[in-house]
Amino acid sequence: MTLAAIEANGVVGAGGAGFPAHVKLASAPDTIIVNAAECEPLLHKDMEVILHHSDEVLKGLEAAMRITGAREAIIGIKEKHAREIELLRSRVSAGTRVMPIEDVYPAGDEVTLIYMTTGRVVMPGALPISAGCVVQNVETMYNIGVGRPVVEKFLAVAGAVEKPATVRVPVGVSFAEVLSHFRITVPDYVVRSGGLMMGAVEDDLRRTVSKRTGALIVLPEDHYCVTMYRRFTTEHDTDRIAKAGCDQCSFCTELCPRYLLGQPVRPETAMRNRMFTREDQPMMFPGNLSCCECNLCTMYACPEGLDPRGATVIEKRLAREANLRPAGPAAPVHPMYDYRKVPAQKLKQRLDVLKFADEGPLTDLGLDPASVRIPLDQHAGAAAQPVVRTGQSVKKYDLIAKAAGKISSNIHASIAGTVMEIAAEAIHIARG
Repeated sequence: MTLAAIEANGVVGAGGAGFPAHVKLASAPDTIIVNAAECEPLLHKDMEVILHHSDEVLKGLEAAMRITGAREAIIGIKEKHAREIELLRSRVSAGTRVMPIEDVYPAGDEVTLIYMTTGRVVMPGALPISAGCVVQNVETMYNIGVGRPVVEKFLAVAGAVEKPATVRVPVGVSFAEVLSHFRITVPDYVVRSGGLMMGAVEDDLRRTVSKRTGALIVLPEDHYCVTMYRRFTTEHDTDRIAKAGCDQCSFCTELCPRYLLGQPVRPETAMRNRMFTREDQPMMFPGNLSCCECNLCTMYACPEGLDPRGATVIEKRLAREANLRPAGPAAPVHPMYDYRKVPAQKLKQRLDVLKFADEGPLTDLGLDPASVRIPLDQHAGAAAQPVVRTGQSVKKYDLIAKAAGKISSNIHASIAGTVMEIAAEAIHIARG
């Protein structure tokens, strides 16, 4: 597997970020880190990929090391996954270490994972390569290892369903069609894609699976998480509630994983700026550009149920519009770092998801969709540009949209059929 082949196959970060893998691997790190932390509650798809496809994952890792010239590889995996750790240790080659890490959130954040596995600190505003590291998700390594265009996605279906599972589905199939294969156990529900902490509420289940989709989590309409998601639907909601309720206790900052690693992230400052800013003279703290948006401050840390994450996201937007950069060098790692990590089990308790089965065995749905709508922007960077025409017949794995720009990715047909429509946001293919 070559860098050109990875680019041609449209491999992107499958953990949710969707950053084109060939761009990351066109660097010279000394260490490749496989992100097997999978720290979002109720997700199991990376562990299932390891259990059932470890050969492909490790083949992809070997290719990444060969392409970059990295001297070492580390697989960062939570210590609770004893079976997966034993399997990987029995199969890794020389130069690769399987490193158990604590079951805390957000261990899957790149900056956090780099520190937990290497002890290195990424400077504010810098990329992992500045610390000599490239981080890739388990499924990303799998996609490199199989060596063909990415047209399928592993995802977890969890929450209020009778039998939670990990499934592999064609890119472009609708959320509704995936969920139709599961018995939902509540009459009124909300679907969260991606994860309880960093995902999105899906109001339209006609939306389709992309290379970035990691999960479909079904929640009762009156669930705590749903209440929190809906409380801060707009920037105005975040702004209004910050002005009304924040008492500047700073718990949001004191538990922020990036702040604890010395990054200049201060959610309580973002909240204060929302309270006192003027529309014609916005107050902002550029250090908050280093926020990873893990949502721990809003969903866990804030005792008032406010939205520090939302305030920080607003501040990041304003700072980018003003062409500001993260403020100052990193401080030393906080002396209370080891005492302020958030255990995953405690987070699940706070999110009220201990009631749901925390499992997700790999299950074959036999999914054979009559049609798919394949998004053109299912990756970081510029949307891909169509290279097919309406009425054209395509085979599975055929190129249907080509990367546009330095950061973009190729897109391929996930089923054989006929191109029915080419819209601004997606290509519709009907089977047969």
